[in-house]
Parts: sequence; structure tokens; C-alpha cells
Amino acid sequence: MALVTLLNLIFAQIGSFFSMVLLVIQLGGSGGTYPIQLSNHFFEAIHPWLPMTYAVEGMRKTLMMYNNSAWLQAGVLIGVIAVLITVMWLFYSRRYVQLSQIDFENPKAVAATQNRLTQRMAKVAG
Repeated sequence: MALVTLLNLIFAQIGSFFSMVLLVIQLGGSGGTYPIQLSNHFFEAIHPWLPMTYAVEGMRKTLMMYNNSAWLQAGVLIGVIAVLITVMWLFYSRRYVQLSQIDFENPKAVAATQNRLTQRMAKVAG
């Protein structure tokens, strides 16, 4: 969810599309729905880099009591979340500086911060 949120923050509506593509790639490359050993080379190459891989392996180890530990998978997922939250924090801190410089008493300055859809909605409502 942190990755989807970050993609939506940075790329807006295109980020939603990237999230959907990433979901499809993770379904094939994580080994959750189809064994990775039987997949093609592309999925085998991206398998260790997908966050869902560690979620699937952690669930398997937890449910099957295999090796009695899923700490490695939990650690990798916590690390991924920490990195994504840090990037989101950097995005918001940069955005906060930009917003703090806007004079919200000036209608032209406020209109410059809005996208076209928001401007159209304001015209229809006003």
C-alpha cells in the first residue's frame, strides 16, 4: 500500500496505472499463484526484487512452520516500507515548502495550484 500511495502521490492518475501494472507483474513474479521455477526468465530475474515475493514467502513459512522463522521476510518488508515512507516524507516536505510560499488571498495564486478538473468544478459550483 505504501508503494501504491507513493506512485499515486508522485505520478497522480498515471501512478494508478503504474500500480496496476506492478500488481500484475507481482502476481506473476512473486511465486504466489504459479511456481517461479516454472516461469520464464523475466519472472525469475525480477522475483527477488518484488515486495510481494517476501510477503508470499513469509506467509508460507508462518503457515507451514517451516524453519520456525519468517523474520527475514518481515525485515525486508519493514525495510521496504521504511524506504517508501521516507520518500513520501521527502515529497511532502518539498510540497509543504511550495505551499507555504503561496498567497492564498490572491485568487490567481490559488488557481495556479489547482488542476483543470478542480478549476472546472469551481466554475460549475460558482
